[in-house]
Amino acid sequence: MSSKEIDKITESTITTPEKVAEKAPSVTASVGVSVSASAAGTTSSQSYNKDQISKSRLYVILIGLSLLYFISALETTILATVYIDISNEYKNLSNGIWIITSYLLSNTAVQPLYGQISAILGRFWGIAAATGIFCIGSILCAVSNSLGMLIASRAVQGIGGGGLMTMVSIVLSDVTNERDRGKYTGILASTWGIASAVGPVMGGAIVENASWRIIFWINLPVSVPALAVLYWSLNIPKPAGTAREKLRRMDLLGAAAFQAFIIPMIIAFAWGGQGYKWVSGRVLGTIGGSALMGLLFLLIEWKVAVEPIVALRLFRVRNVTASALGSLCMGACVYAPLMYIPLWELSVKHVSEISSGLHLLPMVLGMVFSATFAGVYIARVGRYLELIWACGVFIAVGNSLFLLLNQNSNNGERLGFMILTGVGLGLGVQTMIIAAQCGVVGLDMAATTTLVIFTRTLGGILSLSILSSVFNNRLRTEAALLVEKFPEYTRLIDDSLNDQSVMRKNKSTIPAELFAGLTDMFDNSLHKVFIALIPFSGLLVLSTLLFKQIKLNHRRKKTIK
Repeated sequence: MSSKEIDKITESTITTPEKVAEKAPSVTASVGVSVSASAAGTTSSQSYNKDQISKSRLYVILIGLSLLYFISALETTILATVYIDISNEYKNLSNGIWIITSYLLSNTAVQPLYGQISAILGRFWGIAAATGIFCIGSILCAVSNSLGMLIASRAVQGIGGGGLMTMVSIVLSDVTNERDRGKYTGILASTWGIASAVGPVMGGAIVENASWRIIFWINLPVSVPALAVLYWSLNIPKPAGTAREKLRRMDLLGAAAFQAFIIPMIIAFAWGGQGYKWVSGRVLGTIGGSALMGLLFLLIEWKVAVEPIVALRLFRVRNVTASALGSLCMGACVYAPLMYIPLWELSVKHVSEISSGLHLLPMVLGMVFSATFAGVYIARVGRYLELIWACGVFIAVGNSLFLLLNQNSNNGERLGFMILTGVGLGLGVQTMIIAAQCGVVGLDMAATTTLVIFTRTLGGILSLSILSSVFNNRLRTEAALLVEKFPEYTRLIDDSLNDQSVMRKNKSTIPAELFAGLTDMFDNSLHKVFIALIPFSGLLVLSTLLFKQIKLNHRRKKTIK
């Protein structure tokens, strides 16, 4: 007897909590949390969608999702090598980094909220709201007439971008079953990787040949058609209940407490070791206030919220906890190469801004190959555990080899190290989400998905903050020594700290000894960054040991009430 036949008999003969809820809603309303908690991860507690999605319709949905995923991921890195040019235009280089930071901050802060919004208002309206906010933010960025307006507009854009990253994964889990999902999540993983690598190259090419404002205008002709495609192809059931009932279900108090917790924490990490010392009153006070709001948020989610943004009971599920920790460590491990490898190429190898971004392509190629392999492996074998173990090993080895980079490193070494990290990323970036999803009931799918994606993004931001502190502290020390040796070139040395292309553009006029000193300054500082990256890689390997294998379903779980 096949597994599909067994599942069919099981569904018809076992009384599930969802069927009990249909017969006695007044009873289950008072015990819904405990039923869901005890049911999580058990096959007999699941209810399944009976409607079928044709292959052609699924492919159309996947095209729309991939376009939105690509454009939101693109905005994360497209300004990585050109924000200096933009801030120079406004004559405010010291605050230019906030063009990137404001997007990442708002992007991360809102991700957990979209899971509940889509569960209450409906999937399409959740993705439509994210797309609308993203497009409005893009327009505001394109017409900004001051750096302050651009930074604020990027924050608005980030609110939409964070929603797109989350909603795409949620919708994909609605329209696919666990066994086949790997094939399609592999496409999303490849899309994310390609966008991350193409972003710096595209940004550099646009700024070099046209106005930087085009970077934001190009979002509209991609986002609007993609949303139209989903409007006509997405036919996911709408959540039940009146507008008043839906409003009561929303965790507005928890949402406010979460923002008061996460935003100050990210800002404090952005300040620490860069604009302010870690032991300064501003940084410690902000971290302390954030910690208090974090405790308040947990209390609200535990005791007050009817449908919490972050359901703490989900952490009783082993794979959910493992995926949250693993994704946190993975984000910490892979965001650093995306940021610091182009910087290493720019400041140590003295390539152009466009070429520095091209050196991310080996990582993307490794990711595309391994993500495709992971999807096929999951679909055919029905296992994911070995992929997650391999993910940790490949990333740890690839990141550790960055320690060997120096001014004499050849292209083969640099490309090989990046390929290893990319292979590890492709094996685990979506596989961890699937591992978490298969451990919970369908109605917890959105909350679980947003939790894993949020922790991955949060890990990336926190590690970049810590590594940036390590980099800047070492860089200032090296620069001070260089100024003592070449006091007449103080202005040039200071300019190179903020804009590494100064070295390449002025190479013919810089004394050979000073040029070598500037190169050593960046080489030594980035070496410290690669050393600081090792503990994150070790934690990732350890976190992969927490996962357990769970049988993957051939049928789609019912994910909306």
